[in-house]
Amino acid sequence: MEKNINHIIKERRSIFPKEYTGEILPDEVLNTLLENANFAPNHHSNYPWRFVIINPNKIKVWLDKAAEIYQSNTSKELFKEDKFNKILGFSQLISHVIAIVMVREDSKTKELEDVEAVACAVQNMYLSLSQFENAGGYWSTGLGTYDSEMKSFLRLNENETLLGYFILGHVAEKRMLGGRRNYQNFVREL
Repeated sequence: MEKNINHIIKERRSIFPKEYTGEILPDEVLNTLLENANFAPNHHSNYPWRFVIINPNKIKVWLDKAAEIYQSNTSKELFKEDKFNKILGFSQLISHVIAIVMVREDSKTKELEDVEAVACAVQNMYLSLSQFENAGGYWSTGLGTYDSEMKSFLRLNENETLLGYFILGHVAEKRMLGGRRNYQNFVREL
């Protein structure tokens, strides 16, 4: 039975690397997500998103850099060896990573409008995962996202900002249920 959009939205979940099996996802998954991201709304048709694909054979190198950044930017008192090892261990679980980048080329748009457009593109990727029974993902803003060393590692330009990563993996079974508060808690009338 094909699901309607209401079910797809309500069953959308962030699926984390600890839930991944380590199996590599087919290229079809990656290509579908990227194509659907490109249909997100954006101001003045400026397409402010750029994506850097970190393929399975480069994930360990990327995670090594993320762990190095964590270690160098964390004080001795706050450093957690478990977290450091967890970052390194993800290389056995993750299939692909899509670095989410915002580019500012159009002076007609406000920066926040471009951030919003990129977020819509990522939501399109999230929703697109619903058609793949064993593909899961989530948007991470950790792993060196805000560090200049990671920007250099990903070879980003001055007008490009890293907004995180859409981390993908194969899952044996997706979680579909989630606890949400009633939408009326967040609505008011003027």
